[in-house]
Amino acid sequence: MRLSYALQNNKNQGLTVEFARVSLFVIVLLVSVISTMTQGSFVNWSVQAPFYLVLTLALGLHVVWISEWDQLLQHPKALFFGFVLDSVFISLLIYYFGLNQSLFLFLHLVNILLAGIACRGVGALTLALFTSITFTIAALFSPEMKALNFFFLLALNNIAFFSVAGLSGYLSEQLQSVGKELKKTGLSLRSAQELNQFIMENIPSGMLSFTAEGQVLTANNSALEILGKSAPAEINWYRIFPETERAADNFRGDLKYIESSDQTAKILGVTLSKVYSPDLQAPLSIALIDDLTKVRQLEFAARQNEKLAAVGGLAAGIAHEIRNPLAGISGSIEMLTQTVTNDDDRKLMKIVLREIDRLNNLITEFLEYARPEKPPTDVVDMAFLLNEVFDAIKTDTKVRADVQQVREIGAGLRILGHKDKLKQVFLNIVLNSYQAMQDSAIAQLTVKAVANEKSIVVSIRDTGCGMSEATRKKMFEPFHTTKPKGTGLGLAVTHKILEGHSAQVFVESEQGVGTEFVLTFPKAN
Repeated sequence: MRLSYALQNNKNQGLTVEFARVSLFVIVLLVSVISTMTQGSFVNWSVQAPFYLVLTLALGLHVVWISEWDQLLQHPKALFFGFVLDSVFISLLIYYFGLNQSLFLFLHLVNILLAGIACRGVGALTLALFTSITFTIAALFSPEMKALNFFFLLALNNIAFFSVAGLSGYLSEQLQSVGKELKKTGLSLRSAQELNQFIMENIPSGMLSFTAEGQVLTANNSALEILGKSAPAEINWYRIFPETERAADNFRGDLKYIESSDQTAKILGVTLSKVYSPDLQAPLSIALIDDLTKVRQLEFAARQNEKLAAVGGLAAGIAHEIRNPLAGISGSIEMLTQTVTNDDDRKLMKIVLREIDRLNNLITEFLEYARPEKPPTDVVDMAFLLNEVFDAIKTDTKVRADVQQVREIGAGLRILGHKDKLKQVFLNIVLNSYQAMQDSAIAQLTVKAVANEKSIVVSIRDTGCGMSEATRKKMFEPFHTTKPKGTGLGLAVTHKILEGHSAQVFVESEQGVGTEFVLTFPKAN
């Protein structure tokens, strides 16, 4: 054990102890001044003068002590020496006023107690030893009469000094130990909070918390990025997703999110749960969100490909089996026409032959659809192709002429493909959009094409009548059509060509709002 100043690293606590010591002398001085003023002419200045001189020296020393506090903090023994000087000054007061002046004995006890706080047990016991020596000398040489009880009182006070020193030292050690534990616990808690914050900010899923009114309190970077916001204060959950306001305590499902009117809708996977916040004293909702747009597009494309492969294979087999009997029927009719002399019969046979040709053409077209696509090898400039298609449709007199075309077509849109087939794809999509906007109050067709690092994304959005969910799911199936004279092969062939170009197809549609095709092609190296 060694003498040290426990408050060396805490300037404010050290100054608090110092001001407490100064306050003791100030109180003694004020009490003495008031007492002197009330005594008037009965004051014995031969006794009072040394008393005031000791108090003045003690206060003056403390003023110097405080003014040089920063330098004294570098010298713990000098700080402890201040307690020793206080002990000497208090003993001098006892010398002039006698042992019976209990106020000064109290000052000794307080001085030892403060030394225990500032210098721990070693400091308190050391000061108690100094105090015992100076106090005993002052008491023995004081001018007051010394009876038997004087020595009893002297011994009792010395015992009190060491008792207070031991107690204050023990309490100081306990306080220091508790302080260290609290500091260690605080550091652990801070580390846990920092780790929690680090994990929350770096997980790929968005995480938000919001009040019962929907005001978002916290949101990590992923959540702000997914929602396209810069700060949590900009977000009110129930304004974005009003359908979740009526949900029970927990919600799990896909929700559509449109950041702005000119942005493509996102499909977000949302998991919502409610907890009780002790800080807010109110319910708090926690939301996890993931951008599942790409995942849902891939799932949709995979389902379409699987279904179309099955339907196409079956239908191609049936078409092949129908074509052979048709050839036989057609040949037989041709031979019969040479033997028939009746004009009505000839006319009927021509009708049969014409319908057989129509069926053959349809089967040929369908078998062309079912035939595997050759891998594309030519470089196609999508910007040129899209502008060509959109210019061509404007000259078509069979479609609505007042459709507003909005083109946002970037540069560097090169893919490997078959130009004529891709042109057929975009003509089919654009023509369908024009026909869907036939009765729309606002007819606008928007095409956007951008080049990403590895892909070319083309979106075509109209403001037409839109499709039902059932129609959207079957739109690429062969022979599925909503048009009175349609064959149902237009979009089926379109999807087949896009599949041959390794393009991903995603269609978003809402009745009364419009339809959007999003096509993603691999970028040509």
